[in-house]
Amino acid sequence: MTGASSAVIRVAVAHFPSTAAAVPDTRMSTVRTLTAWSVGSVSVDLAELVVCELASNAVKASRPDDVVALRLTVCDAVLTVEMWDASTVPPARTVAHPDQESGRGLMLVDAVSLRWAWYLARAGGKVVWAQLPAAMTPAVHTDSAAALPSRSPAPVPAPVAPVTFHNDPATLQRVIDRLRGLDDWHRPSPGHSVKDQQHTGSRHRDVQPGAMHR
Repeated sequence: MTGASSAVIRVAVAHFPSTAAAVPDTRMSTVRTLTAWSVGSVSVDLAELVVCELASNAVKASRPDDVVALRLTVCDAVLTVEMWDASTVPPARTVAHPDQESGRGLMLVDAVSLRWAWYLARAGGKVVWAQLPAAMTPAVHTDSAAALPSRSPAPVPAPVAPVTFHNDPATLQRVIDRLRGLDDWHRPSPGHSVKDQQHTGSRHRDVQPGAMHR
């Protein structure tokens, strides 16, 4: 295993009924997917913990006839876990009493994640996401793939006024949240059952995968 960056972006989406069985089902689905992607065992263990907590909260926020959706994305040695449910009630991190057996879910997610947050989805509901380190085996490149055509950049006119760039983290996070909310990834594809799972992989030669992370 190595932590070297990879140009391969791996994505998997799965849907589950909003029942108690969704928690172990999402855990097993996560382990199976990440193992197939050659993610390190330590990262898989952390992902299990995060997915179980997010799935448990999603089920509690859902109605019996709802579904919950899970998306796993690995890019540039970072795993993004996203859990969708139909409720728009914001997730709340609470401080549990020492004698309580529950109420520590988001505190655990906060403790083991690089970062986490949530956003409202355009089609309804909300997505709670967390990012974790994910050491990946680098992709093996072969000479059989034909080179993509390239072109030279065209000249553009100089700006009339100086261009000012803003890099306020809070502003950038709000923009990214709005962009993420436009993606209807959590909606099942036509003709697929709730527990159908889709796996897709794509290679981006001209895009730096790290630019996709928060």
